[in-house]
Amino acid sequence: MRAMHFVLPVLVMITASSQAANVQLEKLKKGEVVHGFRTEAVYLNDAGNPLGARFIHRRSGFVLDYLQIESVPQGYTWVNSIPVGDQGEPHTQEHLLLGKGTTGRAFAGLDTMWLASSSAFTQQWRTSYHFNTSAGKDVFFDLFAAELNALLHPNYTDEEIRREVRSFGVTSNPDGSLRLEEKGSVYNEMTSSSANRYRVLFRTMGHLVYGKNHPLAFNSGGEPSGIRTMVPEDIRKFHAENYYLANMGTMVAFPASVPAAEVLQRTDAILTRAGRRARAAVPRRRRETSASQAR
Repeated sequence: MRAMHFVLPVLVMITASSQAANVQLEKLKKGEVVHGFRTEAVYLNDAGNPLGARFIHRRSGFVLDYLQIESVPQGYTWVNSIPVGDQGEPHTQEHLLLGKGTTGRAFAGLDTMWLASSSAFTQQWRTSYHFNTSAGKDVFFDLFAAELNALLHPNYTDEEIRREVRSFGVTSNPDGSLRLEEKGSVYNEMTSSSANRYRVLFRTMGHLVYGKNHPLAFNSGGEPSGIRTMVPEDIRKFHAENYYLANMGTMVAFPASVPAAEVLQRTDAILTRAGRRARAAVPRRRRETSASQAR
């Protein structure tokens, strides 16, 4: 009986490993469930051969686009972040999430240690975060987990928000006198870009086509006049309403030496952990909100 107890787990492991190795792109069908994901589509190259697929994570709704490319492991994570005005919340989140708070600074510090490269940019209705590493697949999945943690669970302070967005600093005049000057990474960047004549032209075109209060006509980067009105509560509210797994996705690329089944299994584990942490954080946020309202 002891021998049977030992053999059965081994057989289960061998069977699971065999099933994992048998995931083949050319045999995938729409709606087929593999390793926690539902197959949505199979991507073909110009010769009609499969080179990737789109999967939807069953537990969270997260979108995973897998591509088989002979390159270092790389990823492109996006978040639907439609602007709600001209304050520039989508752009500000990009600045804060990957560089402020202990969580953001910790992720930013991984580039050197993990032979990685990462950056981000804001589009009209999405914010994108791309990364890669030459240190191999194991480091890639650690990096992906760290990125999701930084995006989903920021801990930047109100003061960090103010300093990054717009605040006042003391500047010296040529005659030695002092003056107050508006500062902030987001404010300085958008003050410069908003003065560009082509930016003014396209903003005017957007207003004419969509109307001034349409999401596609708002400035996702922020207008100086809108940035001045932003407060930390606006940023936190925008994050809570947009940064959750069902509103996000990642496109990943791996060489053929990394089986698609392994990518799915390891991504499923990362997303499952992220989902559990998010659910565990909800009661805490409610308690904090109730305590704040009570004060």
